[in-house]
Amino acid sequence: MRIKEDSIKNLLASISIVDVISDHVQLKKRGKNFVGLCPFHNEKTPSFTVSEEKGMFHCFGCGEGGNTLSFLMKLEKYNYVDAIEELAKKFNVQLDYEDGRFYEKDAELEKLYDYSRLTARYFYDNLTKTNEGENALKYLYQRGLSDEVIKHFGLGYSLSSWEGLNNFIAKNNYETTIFEKLGLILKREDGNYYDRFRGRIIFPIFSTSGRVIAFGGRLLGDEENQPKYLNSPESRIYIKGKSLYGLFQTKDDVRKKDSAILVEGYMDLISLYQEGFRNVVASSGTALTSDQVHALSRLTKSIIIIYDSDEAGQKAVVRASELMLEGDVDFKIVTLPDGEDPDSFVKTHGEERFKLELQTASNYIDFINTLYTKDKKILENSDKLKLINRILEITAKVRDPIRRSLYVKNISEKFKIRESALAESLGKYLVQQNKFESVARKVVDEKAADIEKKFDYKTVPEIEKSLLQLMFTNDKELCDFLFLHIPPEDLTNEKTQIVAKVVQREFEKGNQPEEDYITNLLEDEDLRNLLAEIVFERYKISKSWNYNPAQDSAAEINWRVAEDLIKKFKSDYLEKQIYKNQVQLKSAVDIEEIKKLMEIDKLLKQEIIKIKSMKFREN
Repeated sequence: MRIKEDSIKNLLASISIVDVISDHVQLKKRGKNFVGLCPFHNEKTPSFTVSEEKGMFHCFGCGEGGNTLSFLMKLEKYNYVDAIEELAKKFNVQLDYEDGRFYEKDAELEKLYDYSRLTARYFYDNLTKTNEGENALKYLYQRGLSDEVIKHFGLGYSLSSWEGLNNFIAKNNYETTIFEKLGLILKREDGNYYDRFRGRIIFPIFSTSGRVIAFGGRLLGDEENQPKYLNSPESRIYIKGKSLYGLFQTKDDVRKKDSAILVEGYMDLISLYQEGFRNVVASSGTALTSDQVHALSRLTKSIIIIYDSDEAGQKAVVRASELMLEGDVDFKIVTLPDGEDPDSFVKTHGEERFKLELQTASNYIDFINTLYTKDKKILENSDKLKLINRILEITAKVRDPIRRSLYVKNISEKFKIRESALAESLGKYLVQQNKFESVARKVVDEKAADIEKKFDYKTVPEIEKSLLQLMFTNDKELCDFLFLHIPPEDLTNEKTQIVAKVVQREFEKGNQPEEDYITNLLEDEDLRNLLAEIVFERYKISKSWNYNPAQDSAAEINWRVAEDLIKKFKSDYLEKQIYKNQVQLKSAVDIEEIKKLMEIDKLLKQEIIKIKSMKFREN
């Protein structure tokens, strides 16, 4: 059923947009607003701005904007109703429904989420309620996991049968094709289906808002030709390179401590979590990506990398270091003893020893040095040159020249080499890095050219943006005045016309338009982004008159701005008509036509003088 409009208004009025967005972005107070790194595009300097007063957000980098609901819809792919219900549940706000049309949903998307949730429950029940699951549960107990932690992370078990999940689907008359799109079942050549996960401990992967989006599975037995770990393929709701395992459960601790421990495996994360290290995340069983680094850096800029001590783990640390440097993240590295991983180390040596390892973590320069000098008492000059060049090659990933210079200074002090010599060698790697980035940008640009161009907000006349801003000043008399002189249909931009009409309609209903609520009435994403941009800008005040903020009230200033904008809007329109008339005049040949055009030109100029001297109110 449809949610009542008053109920939606009450919800938005009772929650803070800062509280909601802070679950996903580390925000810092700046003046009246809050700023952070945008979750919708990669950036190093915060341009993502949140207004608690207006209940709106806007990114000055990519143009995304909206209110609390549209933030969740963009980030978590909620539909409108689900976003409302999710917020109501989170903040314990009662919603009122009325009979009427249902909100039109993306049916397939909803089923992908719903069936993922049902499958997670199915796997959990297998673990806790079946005879076969007893062995799996016993294995988890032997690994030191408690019932509380098992439940907290929703761990489960996939039966060893080829058709365990498939039978569950058939028994409940679920849509097979949805499970196939999730990669949970696979089709044989004869058209029948079989389970992807068989005889495995299951680790559900959650979105940052807590929706199940995928699964990882660890083989329990010794089945031949089967990988130890198996993950869900990508789907509409799951992109491997953008998801971090455990972030939903640990994001509050990451934010509170302003620090994150980054590990590779599912069990590494869960073991550390159980031992009290709650600010831990994992790269979801895949190689770390720049998108994952960006997602984590929105919550903290301080990361400690702890990967396995084997060769593969150490290579992964080097790659992770490059991504951290590219992402302008402060990070350190813990090197575990041979044969250890975070899971085994914390169980063998305990919490206090693990804390000591965190406190003595090294920077990437020391880590690379240790990696190259391992098992070598003395380095030959040729080996030392390779080592330093490798460190410089990685340092070239740093884009900020000042930050890069500080690293060069550290390298100089460690290896007793002049900074000027290091800077010269670094320059060669910077040239290579710039060439690589240039090619990468070209690829991105070519891909972007194939995508439909987004609405360009620069095409919206500044004067029309300013007029829209005045419509949200909580002054009905002022808005009636604006609509009297400039009806919405007179605006030259289609987008501003639509927003103005929505505002006018709300006034006609007797409602007071609020930016965050009006956002809900704008179905087009470009319109919501436009409104957000307008909220975070100030209208341009004419230099043709003086005012004193200490003496003139805000209402008086708004009225003067309105008068100024109306004059400019009408004058600009007439100036365009004069220009068109003069173009016709230049090409005119007939005497009568020339006389007529000259008369029109005279009248238009007189009208401009009249408008500019117009007085709307008595002083």
